[in-house]
Amino acid sequence: MNLEWATGKLEEYLRLCEGVRMATTNESWNPRANAINQQAELMLHTMDRILQWIDPSDTSKLRPPSYMSLNGEERVRRALGALRDLAELEENMGSTAPELVADRLHPTVWQSAAVTWNTGQYRVAVGQASLALATQIKARAKSRLNDRRLMQEVFSTNSPSDRSPKLHFEGDRDDDTWRSRQEGLHLLAQGAYAGIRNISAHEDEEWSEQQALEYLSVLSVIARWVDETELIEP
Repeated sequence: MNLEWATGKLEEYLRLCEGVRMATTNESWNPRANAINQQAELMLHTMDRILQWIDPSDTSKLRPPSYMSLNGEERVRRALGALRDLAELEENMGSTAPELVADRLHPTVWQSAAVTWNTGQYRVAVGQASLALATQIKARAKSRLNDRRLMQEVFSTNSPSDRSPKLHFEGDRDDDTWRSRQEGLHLLAQGAYAGIRNISAHEDEEWSEQQALEYLSVLSVIARWVDETELIEP
């Protein structure tokens, strides 16, 4: 959300509430108070959206100033205060969004990357993790292939042959769910070794920590799925 815009809307609504009070100082409703109240009513939908964005549990509808309820103004003032403090809270308390814990990624992936991670060479760390995972898959599948060709061959839904054993999920090979899972592993692994492993080996530009963590997450998913497979030989 545009915080400056939202702050302006909250302040505008509070000014209209104040305007209605000032127009009814003699406790009599009049055309001026009515006109100001109508301006506030036009803002109610937007105000509800802003209040719920700030506090998702706040689902009650805001009443216009004509209800003369201080509760509504209090909600808006609290929301305004929250918006003004938002940047400071994030800076000092951190984001409330979930955080990825790197050392809880698949051990094959993180332990291989951790050797280089603290040096800030994130691209190299991801490359080491992808190499370690490929080496593990190659050993399990008894294959001589490497990287993308390895993933293309060992996770294929095709039947195994003497020269090409497979790593398949357990289950009925004729079942649509089994085929979906196997194809998912097949395609994800190929994509990772084409778009992550290959780039890490041939690109010189360093990666950001966030970018590298996201790539490690992809490799970790593949590694966990591989743990669920079994070797299928002819």
